[in-house]
Amino acid sequence: MRLLPMFHKLKAALMVAALAVGPSAFGATFFDTVGDNFDGNAHMDITSVDVTNDATNITFKITLNGSIGSPNDWGKYVIGIDTNNATGDFGSPVGNPWGRNIAMADGTDAWVGSWVDSGGGFQPWTYAGGSWTQNGSGVPVLSANMTTITTSLASLGLSAGQSFKFDVYTTGGGGGDSANDSAANPNQSIANWPGPYTTPAGGGLMYTTAVPEPATVSLACLGLAGLAGSLRRRK
Repeated sequence: MRLLPMFHKLKAALMVAALAVGPSAFGATFFDTVGDNFDGNAHMDITSVDVTNDATNITFKITLNGSIGSPNDWGKYVIGIDTNNATGDFGSPVGNPWGRNIAMADGTDAWVGSWVDSGGGFQPWTYAGGSWTQNGSGVPVLSANMTTITTSLASLGLSAGQSFKFDVYTTGGGGGDSANDSAANPNQSIANWPGPYTTPAGGGLMYTTAVPEPATVSLACLGLAGLAGSLRRRK
């Protein structure tokens, strides 16, 4: 019976360790040319995009070449996603729900539109049956020169283990504005605000969502089971 207090303490420690590990997250960093946007506005110039995901959510961290705060908080940061070359919005020059002169030649299946003014916000969208559907909304995490958007995989029609192409664009507040910068294009994307700009066929950045088995949690659970069995035998 003296072993029971020890068992309960070890049980609690193992459960805390398992909870601390949580679902694993994997990701990739995509770099873009610095200074390749036509107007020279640093907050319109993408330097890198980090993409990570876990079993439920996907995160896009967009880093700019300059501050996105006031008076530069008018910038809009948007994401086009292509999951299947045979589907999506093939509109030209507008292939998105925000009315921007931005498209993906292989079709835009999902879209994230975000802004940083008034505290910031974002909207995830999916395209099916000839129309766009908004799947909720959220607020990005803002810092000096970064905006970080986290939304559910489901809100973009994605699932764990799925590969997709995407592009990240900077744009303005006007409905006819185009892509001031494109993360998938190392060169200048447009010569003036109206553009238009299209991510070319076969283009875009590639990412595969992945969530491996959280090994540490499994080991903790196995350790707890083994300990329990050992104590039962001693009793």
